[in-house]
Amino acid sequence: MPRITRIQAFQVDLPLHEGSYKWSGGKSVEVFDSTIVRVETDEGVYGWGEAYTQSDRDTSVAAHIDQLSRHLEGRSPFNI
Repeated sequence: MPRITRIQAFQVDLPLHEGSYKWSGGKSVEVFDSTIVRVETDEGVYGWGEAYTQSDRDTSVAAHIDQLSRHLEGRSPFNI
């Protein structure tokens, strides 16, 4: 059974094809703040995932993933 050995998070700004996205309260964005996650195992198996975040949040998804990864390393990637 493979075990998680490393979790990495990469923040990526994805520009909008339309130029900007607007919603109520006068808020708008020109890029979506996205986080790409890579999970690696001791058997060389790895997987990728993505999490979308709102740019105005105080704590990034990458920071949360960094905190959670400490609790997930050594566990099965199939039993989370």
